[in-house]
Amino acid sequence: MRYQLTVFESFLVVLSSRVLSFVSLVGVIIGLGCFLQSLRTEMALVQKPVVGTGTNDIVMKQILAFTFMEQQIILHFSSPSFAWFEMDSFEVRLDIIEEQTSTVVSHDQQEGKNFPMNLISKVARKLSSRNFSQNGGDSATPPTDSATPPTEDTESGLEFPNNLRLSDLFNLPNENVHMNAEIFSGVSNGNKECLEKLRSYGTRMACLKSDGGDSILHLAATWGHLELVKNIVSECPCLLLEPNSKGQIPLHVAAHAGRSAVVEALVASVTFFSDRLAEEGKERLNPYVLKDKDGNTPLHLAIARLHMEIVARLVYANHDASFLGNNKGISSLYMAVESGYPYLVEKILQNTGNEDLEGKKFNLDSKLQGRKYLAHAAMKAKKTAVLDVILNEYPSLEDERDKDGRTCLSLGASIGNYDGVCNMLDRSTKSVYVCDEDGFFPIHTAAENGHIRIVKKILNRCPDSKHLLNKLGQNILHLAAKNGEYPLVEILMRDDDTKHLATGQDVDGNTPLHLATLNWHSRLIPFLNYGSNILQLRNNNGLTAREIAESMLKPNYIFQERLTLAFLLYSHWSRGLGSVKSLTKPSEPLDREKSKDYVNTLLLVAALVATMTFTAGFTIPGGFNSSAPDLGRATLATNPTLFIFMLFDILAMLSSLATIFTLIWAQLGDPSLVSSSINVALPLLLFSLFCMASTFLFGVITAIGHVNWFVTMIIFIFYIFFILAALILGPHVMLQRPYLHPRSGIFLYF
Repeated sequence: MRYQLTVFESFLVVLSSRVLSFVSLVGVIIGLGCFLQSLRTEMALVQKPVVGTGTNDIVMKQILAFTFMEQQIILHFSSPSFAWFEMDSFEVRLDIIEEQTSTVVSHDQQEGKNFPMNLISKVARKLSSRNFSQNGGDSATPPTDSATPPTEDTESGLEFPNNLRLSDLFNLPNENVHMNAEIFSGVSNGNKECLEKLRSYGTRMACLKSDGGDSILHLAATWGHLELVKNIVSECPCLLLEPNSKGQIPLHVAAHAGRSAVVEALVASVTFFSDRLAEEGKERLNPYVLKDKDGNTPLHLAIARLHMEIVARLVYANHDASFLGNNKGISSLYMAVESGYPYLVEKILQNTGNEDLEGKKFNLDSKLQGRKYLAHAAMKAKKTAVLDVILNEYPSLEDERDKDGRTCLSLGASIGNYDGVCNMLDRSTKSVYVCDEDGFFPIHTAAENGHIRIVKKILNRCPDSKHLLNKLGQNILHLAAKNGEYPLVEILMRDDDTKHLATGQDVDGNTPLHLATLNWHSRLIPFLNYGSNILQLRNNNGLTAREIAESMLKPNYIFQERLTLAFLLYSHWSRGLGSVKSLTKPSEPLDREKSKDYVNTLLLVAALVATMTFTAGFTIPGGFNSSAPDLGRATLATNPTLFIFMLFDILAMLSSLATIFTLIWAQLGDPSLVSSSINVALPLLLFSLFCMASTFLFGVITAIGHVNWFVTMIIFIFYIFFILAALILGPHVMLQRPYLHPRSGIFLYF
């Protein structure tokens, strides 16, 4: 039984392999058939004669058509569907173009893997020779002798005329002819008949200009009419470098509009012309480095609009264009870094040279125009993958400083880029101990901006960094307290390894408690005064934190200042460090205009409370009886919650009326009456608001008291409301009092 099972398994394996081989063979046959059919179609289009053109025009169109066909076939056979591994689509595109532009290809490889390209090259050579022999040659392009080997393009293997003159590309006519609406609309729509009309009229295409300064090639490239672009380039190659009113050549507008096929054709045309020009002509025929009025190259525009397929083509067409800066000092490489495309950045950086690290760094600095500091740009843009690529290619950029003297780690710590900081720490921790021009270390900038995770990460990797001081002698707790970073201060003070930083004094003798007091960060006081010795520490001026608060307190009422002083006074009183009679200080009354607005606001609120509570007293829950013997009496008179409802309603109305009576005295114009009236009116108004809320609560309970779960939920909601209202309004009312017993400070702490 075991032997039979093994034979059967072997049979299945053999059968499966045969089936897979057959399916693969069928796929190859179908693909080859589709390719041959498309080849016949393209050849038919190429052989179609063009009325009114000479032999050079026909051959030029055939060459451009075959050049474009070669690029498309390479893309087809190099597409990601033929790859044995998965890859990002943009990376695949870059690899395809890199393979396409490579010139180091052996003869065996051309005859083997690239057999479709060789087939096209042979057909093109035959077609080109046939055209020349049939037309008897041309004065500018003599026929090819059968004994003389034909001139071949180094990239495509096709025959091209080799006597192009500089005048064919660079000499534009001195006159401009206005492009009428018919031609403008026709070219924009891709109508080839427009070119026939121009030929029949005898108008030179290169002279035509639209109102915006666009040539016909600009219009065709903008709207992506590929065949029209190839026809125009074959007849007027000089338009390749013709700028419009914005200083943009056709390659600019095609890249900006995202016309990838047009860009492919323009690049192929430039490559063809460049290979047949002298060195002087090649330097002039370089549209990739031409800038518009804003200083942007075509690559700038493609990256700005995120046309990544076009970006890939332009990067490999010309390596130096990536380093050119525009009028704002931004290069294409810098834009790629900010956009976050690591594979693109990697390909650009790999073209800076094959020298050692120092040589590559010098080469990059010499080439890159405008803004530099690529690692800083990646860190600022929070593109960790790009940062990895840059630092892998140029490790020395880890220590590079920007114009403010900040390392890449320091910048990441200041902006809160946690992933970037972790990346830098994984590479090296030496930047932790490098300060900027202001003497701030990375952990200081993180603490100053309240980036808790980064501070904890640096402390975890470098525990001794907690002792680092800036030029002012301040540690991380100083900076967190100075800037009011409450969560960070709380974490540092609860940690036994960092709580001792609270006793540190800077060059002025100030502790973190002093700095929190100087900046009136009241919420930090309860955490920073954990010991009696801290409250008694004096700075270089001989002042404690309490004395600083008392000396800097403004005479008029400012809530944060009053609250900070109250916290400090309560801390002294609770620890028995001095006599404290009151947590508040008398404040000067507001000026007449401000006090008038304040009093009017309180009057308005009190009047609204009185009106609503008065109305509620006659619209009690349950209504009134409409029949004897209890006519006119409350229907729910026996319900105890109704009496509580009426009690709070009466208290709210009377306290609001008392508030109104008190504030009337404040309208008499006597400053002393204003202050005393407000001190009396505020507690009364607060009490009336709480009573009004309680009135509503018991009114609802009276109406739906039989639904127990709903009553429980309402009571819980009102409980939360009362606590929040007390915490929000309570301190404001308490600190307005001219005298507040120190025991009341326990309420302020909560």
